Amino acid sequence: MTEREEYDAWFAREFAGADVSDALCAVGFLFWRAGRQSLIAASGAPVELRVLPEDQ
Repeated sequence: MTEREEYDAWFAREFAGADVSDALCAVGFLFWRAGRQSLIAASGAPVELRVLPEDQ
């Protein structure tokens, strides 16, 4: 799953049914990705965060 796919899945869960413009969704992805990259950089370890699917 790509970062964009992970973001889109999260966005769909969190904002289901909300009237959100595509432009706002795109800007949200930029902030989401930058936040994720800053967490990786702050950890000081060469790691990458991945989301595991939740049990239903």
